[in-house]
Amino acid sequence: MARTLKVRLTSPDPNLIHRFRNFGEDVYRALRYDCDVSIQEIDASTSEFYLREIHKREVRTIAAKVRKIIDKHCQFLPPIEVYEIPESPHA
Repeated sequence: MARTLKVRLTSPDPNLIHRFRNFGEDVYRALRYDCDVSIQEIDASTSEFYLREIHKREVRTIAAKVRKIIDKHCQFLPPIEVYEIPESPHA
């Protein structure tokens, strides 16, 4: 079963949307071959986007890669959360 990670800006601010999208574009470039990440979703995002179709054994590795990119951008953005979305019991 594939997993999904949510990447969320904890304090959305209209003045930071451009920086959050730039961060998202870095995530896209780093992970586009490792999971399903949409540049269109990132470019339309104001506070969150998703990384989908992650193999169960890769969730921690992908999350760690996102956190490394967060560290590069942290001085420009409020805290960003990265967490797995619970699976639907009906899936």
